[in-house]
Amino acid sequence: MLLELVEKRRSIRKFTDEKVSDEDLKEILTIALHAPTAKNRNPVRYIIIRDKKRLEELSNFKKNSAKFLANANLAIAVVTDKEIAPNTNHQDASIAATFILLAAADLDLGATWANVVDARHESGISAQEFLHKFFDLEDKFDVECIIGIGHPAEEKSEKVPFEYSENVFEDLHDKLK
Repeated sequence: MLLELVEKRRSIRKFTDEKVSDEDLKEILTIALHAPTAKNRNPVRYIIIRDKKRLEELSNFKKNSAKFLANANLAIAVVTDKEIAPNTNHQDASIAATFILLAAADLDLGATWANVVDARHESGISAQEFLHKFFDLEDKFDVECIIGIGHPAEEKSEKVPFEYSENVFEDLHDKLK
């Protein structure tokens, strides 16, 4: 059941040294390739990073909150082609990233994502600029997020969902708060 999978998924930032199998990675990416995109344009691309030295460098793409990538078994950069979907590339990438996170959880792998938008590298340049150089990307691409994946080395308590009555409103009956 999807609800059980959603409840199982947690943001995992600590990983064991156990390798993520090629089969599991292929399944995660196959699921990501099923993610819907606006008008079925498919602007989303995926870059797989496995090299430990590259993961360490990548963990510094922004000042805070990406250090977990250094200890991940692998990372997936979710990249969009702005020329294909200039108005929906961010949304398309967000949906794909969610599919990746749920697929990892379904395989009992740990994962979390690091945001790129508005982030800055310690040198003062934007995280986007740093990542363009890191991956040698053309200007038409945006790196939307980086997802670290591995076998979990931590357990998280169950996530308490947001309060239904404070977040769900009936049109014409409730006033949005």
